[in-house]
Amino acid sequence: MNFLSQAITMQWEAISQNLPYVIVLALLFIIAWVVWAMRSVPLSRGGLATMLALVVAAIAFFVLPTIFHSSISDMTYWVDWAFHLATIFGVFVYSYLVLLPLLSGLMPKKA
Repeated sequence: MNFLSQAITMQWEAISQNLPYVIVLALLFIIAWVVWAMRSVPLSRGGLATMLALVVAAIAFFVLPTIFHSSISDMTYWVDWAFHLATIFGVFVYSYLVLLPLLSGLMPKKA
């Protein structure tokens, strides 16, 4: 349980150090779903959203360490990799949950 609490502590520190970015990302998430709700279209672009979210996650794999003032070669402990992979998974899920309503909202309404 000590390892899990260490990982959660590291995640919380990352969030608190980047709070303005977290706020902007939260607003983007809310706006995407509000726009989708206003359009009243079905969520039907799951495959495309998944592919684009995978691309975003692959890019984040290499870019995120620089945000935390690190690099891939600096990650020597398994906790570092666990934190990095958990963060990449979070980027994937977030990207999917933002892209899904946006891509579905771009579809024309059926008459």
